[in-house]
Amino acid sequence: MSQHAPLSASAAPRAFPTVPLARASERLKQVGAPRVLVVMGVSGSGKSTLAQLLARRVGWPIIEGDELHPEANIAKMSAGIPLTDADRAPWLEKIGAVARDWLQGGGCGIVTCSSLKRRYRDVITGGDARVCFVYLKGRPEDIAPRLGQRTGHFMPASMLTSQFAALEEPDDSEVLLELDVTASRTSLVEAAYETLLELATPDHPLCRPADARAIAPKAALG
Repeated sequence: MSQHAPLSASAAPRAFPTVPLARASERLKQVGAPRVLVVMGVSGSGKSTLAQLLARRVGWPIIEGDELHPEANIAKMSAGIPLTDADRAPWLEKIGAVARDWLQGGGCGIVTCSSLKRRYRDVITGGDARVCFVYLKGRPEDIAPRLGQRTGHFMPASMLTSQFAALEEPDDSEVLLELDVTASRTSLVEAAYETLLELATPDHPLCRPADARAIAPKAALG
């Protein structure tokens, strides 16, 4: 006769590990809370919405990176023509200049930028570890429905394939906060804020009460 005890009908179901909504890279853990956040990801991942909500949560100024594109780039993307590295170069330099202006002025800020390749991200940071990429990570099937529902944007949904083909996902060697694109924006904002707050020193702007946070002047776009 078997010596095994019968399974109880009330036995607890097997627990599976949960994937965190926000994950700090090893590099981010080493350098601590950043002063500039670059919300990155493919088109349709929700960069603008998340950046706006996060800016409201932390009391930092925000710049929409797409507004820094030259007219020629916007015309190409509107026509479904992928940008070349030569097209992107002045745009990335301008985003990097925005980040430097905030840092040199002793302020903080948030900017959106697809930042698909490692070398693009290197241009933006200029090697400054106070600049952190907030990566909305997801699969094409997670993002395609969102992109199809979006209106009023120059990037057509047909370009999603080329965006994923160009994407070089950031890794633990970069200053990175990785977010799960399938979660609600509100949940992601709170998860991102709490993760960054755990890495902040007492004198970091994230540790100030919301109504006392000094908002740096918006960087010049010219």
